Amino acid sequence: MKNKQRTWRKPLSKIASLCLLALTVLLMASGCAGTKPAATARLGEPFTIGIGQSAAITEEELVITFVKVIGDSRCPKDVVCIWSGVCSFEVNIAYRGKNYPLALKQPGLTDQAEDAFFDYGLTFRIDPYPSASEPVDLEDYQLTMTVSKS
Repeated sequence: MKNKQRTWRKPLSKIASLCLLALTVLLMASGCAGTKPAATARLGEPFTIGIGQSAAITEEELVITFVKVIGDSRCPKDVVCIWSGVCSFEVNIAYRGKNYPLALKQPGLTDQAEDAFFDYGLTFRIDPYPSASEPVDLEDYQLTMTVSKS
């Protein structure tokens, strides 16, 4: 009886090992597949993304990811302030196979701000604008950006 049990154990352990190996390979492959950008846009065309989302600029080697809001000290729209404040945030720009983390700022009381990245001009706006009566949750922030050739 013991020989029959041993005979069944060997093939079962091999099958279990192969299944475990196949599952591991499948999980690794799905993790390496990368995420599809939430938006695509052409040069000069605005796009909007939330925190953790990306946008690819078609016909260019650019993918812009809205990483996080660093701080938002903009004067709330329903308050009188002596300083307009600023919203600082981080984006990551994947360009020609390299990642470039970039901190950008939008001053308070402005509709949009501008910056540059290599030969590209960046025009952007962070929404929503803060209000004293309604605090902004991090997941509510949206980045609207237009990328153009300089």
